[in-house]
Amino acid sequence: MDPLLLQELQTRLLNWLTQGYQVLADDVDGELRVTVLYVSPGTGVGSERVQEYWPMSAETAKLLNDHGIVISRALAGPRPWPGVHPEDI
Repeated sequence: MDPLLLQELQTRLLNWLTQGYQVLADDVDGELRVTVLYVSPGTGVGSERVQEYWPMSAETAKLLNDHGIVISRALAGPRPWPGVHPEDI
């Protein structure tokens, strides 16, 4: 993976986490769908939502895992990648 892209993704992720956003990640047919939610602590209601698609790679899987974000495989569908899932590397 391009180191500049990985650094950009890491910067975005850290920015969201330091602002208190909840980050979810789904494997959708071999691509990562990252959903960012802000949930108000007072009301428990989500008020902001951003969704991005990130490349599925061992580096992005490790980045998310290092920050406690588990990649859900519920939407993965058939295995579009050969071999081991990048999250398992």
